[in-house]
Amino acid sequence: MNHPLDCLHLSLDGMKPLDKMRAGERAYIIDIANHKLCEKLFEMGVFPGDMVEMRENADDHNSIVVQVNNQTLNIFRKAAEKIITNTVSFEVSLN
Repeated sequence: MNHPLDCLHLSLDGMKPLDKMRAGERAYIIDIANHKLCEKLFEMGVFPGDMVEMRENADDHNSIVVQVNNQTLNIFRKAAEKIITNTVSFEVSLN
């Protein structure tokens, strides 16, 4: 007997720093590689495992804008380099 989720394919090969995400892209935060930044994000209620959506990421700006946990955050680009994400894509087969 097939498992009900056998038609769901999950790809976890999209690891990259937050500053490399494109506008509209979504990913899970998997690591925060800076202790002080980690503490600050924890204080704001942002944790590894949270879904983040890139809102604005222009190379000529010193910061990026993301949406996480119903909050819009403006994060300095240097700090965003230390937040490791994993984009997740789902493919669903309706067979």
